[in-house]
Amino acid sequence: MKNRFAYGFLLVALFVLGSCAAGGDKEQKAVAQPVEPAGTVKELNVNSSDSDQYVKLETNMGDIVLKLYRETPGHRKNFINLVMNGFYDGQLFYRVKKDLFIQTGDYTSKTNPDGADLGVTDVEFTVPSEIDVTKRYHKRGAVAAASFNKGDYSSGAHFYIVTGKPANENDLKLSEKHVNEELVTKKFHEVQEPYRQQIHRLNNAAKHDAKKKDELSKLVSKLMAEARAAVKGHEFSYSAKQRKQYLNTGGLPHLDAYYTVFGEVVEGMDVVDRISATDATSKGRPRQHMKINKVTVLDGYGK
Repeated sequence: MKNRFAYGFLLVALFVLGSCAAGGDKEQKAVAQPVEPAGTVKELNVNSSDSDQYVKLETNMGDIVLKLYRETPGHRKNFINLVMNGFYDGQLFYRVKKDLFIQTGDYTSKTNPDGADLGVTDVEFTVPSEIDVTKRYHKRGAVAAASFNKGDYSSGAHFYIVTGKPANENDLKLSEKHVNEELVTKKFHEVQEPYRQQIHRLNNAAKHDAKKKDELSKLVSKLMAEARAAVKGHEFSYSAKQRKQYLNTGGLPHLDAYYTVFGEVVEGMDVVDRISATDATSKGRPRQHMKINKVTVLDGYGK
């Protein structure tokens, strides 16, 4: 079986990224553009204090250095593999929003920068989500993956860097609500697992039998009550550090529940801001090319 982090073909797919990408769910014809392994991606000990990895994005606006978190090994390994393949070299930031984010990952921007809509092409593989809002959140400078189905899994290639402006208390309360709703949903999926076959049978029978429909409704309500009870007392709320970061420095807390943050900017945030502030269309497409010339892994950086 092919390594899902090392292989793939570009697939034209409209995916949802909340306020950070084109929306839709229609899939079109695949584009034959292989992503082959370029070498061995270093396996790191996620419990080690020195196992973060760093990459440098050389852009036409300046250099940006990213730290990729050891606590998100799936996203880190996938990203490093793409970098080793030269996947991002020559790509454009196809969507920018001042005080919000900059986004890239569409391979076709290398060869068709002024033609078809950008942001709708992705690799065929995805990465399981690694969301943990208690540790990794959309603070200013955060690096996060585009997402499908409210964060169930991430795009294999598209990512964005958060600029963001200071949030307010209502922003944080709403984000906490969304995070807790997702906690209940995930717990619901867990508690319904032993009843999966029963639910499947009832769902089929409910189409023609009102009693079975009522039975299914009662079972689902029971399981949802169990999920809510399991989460009660363990609800998420932002730490004092997170609140200070969002309220004073900025970020995008409303994305925390649905998108995996797998790194952060450690150098070149001024470059990110300049790209974010560039003149763009109503869809966020920069009128001047914001180009990634080359991305490289920085061995030994930060040690």
